Amino acid sequence: MSRPTLRAGTALMAVLFTACSHAPPPPPPVPPAAPVVAPHEATGTYDLTTTLPNRQPPQPRPRGRGRQAPVPAATLELAYRPLAAPDATAASSTQLSATLNLPGYTRAPRGRTGQAAVWWPLPGDSVIVHFQPPQGKGTMDMRGALRGDTLSGDVWYTSQETGNAFQMGTFKAIKRKR
Repeated sequence: MSRPTLRAGTALMAVLFTACSHAPPPPPPVPPAAPVVAPHEATGTYDLTTTLPNRQPPQPRPRGRGRQAPVPAATLELAYRPLAAPDATAASSTQLSATLNLPGYTRAPRGRTGQAAVWWPLPGDSVIVHFQPPQGKGTMDMRGALRGDTLSGDVWYTSQETGNAFQMGTFKAIKRKR
């Protein structure tokens, strides 16, 4: 092939590619995000049961006819109150106040009914309650779905040292009637 023929062929190819090219199709429409649990629907006090391993320290047996101290009930209170100082380890910028009493896993300050925790709603019917157990170096999350007056799901532990997470058990929380 001679140089003029080669140049003419190259020019023809450029014209064909230009004529056949067009703008890429627009991206498909983004489906609307799933609705988020309305915080006021989830707020309230819940009675809590879990399948977590028992981490209660052994109670000393009373002498004589004395009674054993009752084991504190596991409770969860979700408030519709933003935190003044958000938890930096929480995975949400929307953080609301919670109080959790989970014997063996939380420690209430003197004069309080439970340990401070953080909660936030997620798309769909999901809620996360995030707290730091007094022992160990990690965080715990109660990840559950709200259906009516019942919040239930899994309890997860995340190690601060390794970043590894594992499921510790399950929970079920039933909202107290007002």
